[in-house]
Amino acid sequence: MSDTTAKYIRLSSEDDDLRKGGKVESNSVTNQRNLLDAFISRTPELADTSVIEFCDDGWSGKNFERPAVQEMIAQARAGKIQCIVVKDLSRFGRDYLTVGSYISCVFPFLGVRFIAVNDGFDSIRPADIDSLETSFKTLLYDLYSRDLSRKVRSAKKFRAQRGDFLSPFAPYGYVKDPDNKNRLVIDPDAAETVRRIFHLMADGQNTEQIAMVLNREAVPTPMLYKRAAGCSRTRWPSLLEDNFWTGSAVAKILRDERYLGKNIYGKRIRDMVGHTHTVRVSRGDWIAVEDTHEGIVTREEFDRAQAEMRTFLGRSEIKRHDWPLYGKVRCGVCGYAMGHNRGKQMYFYCRTPRHNDAFICAGRTAEADILEVVSKGLHVQALMAVELCRLWEEQHRGRKKVISAGKKNLARLRETHQRISQQVTGLYESFALGEISKAEYLTAKTAAVKQRDETAVQISELEAALDNMSADGSLQNGFVSTFKKYLDVEEITSEIMADVLQEVRIFPDGRIETVWNYRDELEKLILDLQGGQQDGETKSLDLLQGRTS
Repeated sequence: MSDTTAKYIRLSSEDDDLRKGGKVESNSVTNQRNLLDAFISRTPELADTSVIEFCDDGWSGKNFERPAVQEMIAQARAGKIQCIVVKDLSRFGRDYLTVGSYISCVFPFLGVRFIAVNDGFDSIRPADIDSLETSFKTLLYDLYSRDLSRKVRSAKKFRAQRGDFLSPFAPYGYVKDPDNKNRLVIDPDAAETVRRIFHLMADGQNTEQIAMVLNREAVPTPMLYKRAAGCSRTRWPSLLEDNFWTGSAVAKILRDERYLGKNIYGKRIRDMVGHTHTVRVSRGDWIAVEDTHEGIVTREEFDRAQAEMRTFLGRSEIKRHDWPLYGKVRCGVCGYAMGHNRGKQMYFYCRTPRHNDAFICAGRTAEADILEVVSKGLHVQALMAVELCRLWEEQHRGRKKVISAGKKNLARLRETHQRISQQVTGLYESFALGEISKAEYLTAKTAAVKQRDETAVQISELEAALDNMSADGSLQNGFVSTFKKYLDVEEITSEIMADVLQEVRIFPDGRIETVWNYRDELEKLILDLQGGQQDGETKSLDLLQGRTS
């Protein structure tokens, strides 16, 4: 297997060039790619490797939950990547502690070479990893990012107070002014739909009735309308790719004060620098500026719609109780959460037919029937957990005595893997210095790479063998430890459902499907047990005891 080099590219969301003029990617991404391609092609030991690219376009360096960097690190842990190349250390990340941990501990441990081209950093030189210059640079990048975040937030607040529109996408019914991206102008077609929604509400129709009218007339939803207009947004808060109008979508438009010609900023803020998670802000702390753009509805129309919405809410509002299946029951056809009738006969029903008659969704299903299925299913899962635990304990009884040897062997294999990786690099240096011929270099490299790959496989197998085992050799598995607790449970509670149940799916034919938590843990345990059924002693046991072929 040939070596694999990963080139990693990142562009911050603040980059002004991001997707200007309809470009798929910014010039910054293109420039980073060209720089890395040129560096790899002129570096002899990398030029003949397989090259793969990972790109996070529009992500902060403070956030290490970036999808591309997570995928790259996962492949590096699996032994599929031997070298990572970035433009500079800040492209990989701007968190001082995290970046330092990866370049000084994680990557050397995995035997992965890390190169930051413009910083002149190469982990093949041990002095680079522990140098004061490298530590100082990563600290500066971290401090710069924090300082920049504070300045950007302060600048945005100032601009919001003067009435600028700062959101990346205009609300439905508006588009950004071509001459001033911080100002909204009316989109005539979409605005007509917004006015119609307000008029229908004022005339006494509720949100679900309005949604039904729009769906029957095939009026595009805000998502579909903007997508057809060429909106570059890629992530939409929608359950279905081809969605439809719902009562909640209509209510969202009816409550939006921006249709009065008002800009509102700061409803939610990010609670951590560089992360996408946000928290609500109290209404008194919002920044609201009047008359920043032309309104689609008048104040009178808006207030009349609000009054009608309060009337409908007053008719149907019931105090919420602690229901065990709250938010867990979904229609198996449309996928949306089902409504819950809390009268004398409690049942679940799909709301979708109320605003879209194109779906033949699940009808009424008694809550008692669903609870019965869930209760029986929980008992089956608990019995399975007990039995799997018994089988595992029986099969792994001999392994408990060699757990310590297994960990020592794992450490030895990792050291061997790192040593062989360094040996491969040393072979190239010997060839470049003329100490060995090209034929000798290629022969030695092939043998070393094969040995390194075989060691990587042994490491993966041994890690799997130890994965379900705690420090004292007992079973450590989320599925077993969770479901065993509920073997003798008599009453289904919200706490239990939150712990074990992902969702319940109801189908029109009355079929009820349960989706339980800890499915990955269960699969991992079953694979471990299946791997242990081999002539009374397993290959993983051999690895635990340090016996390798």
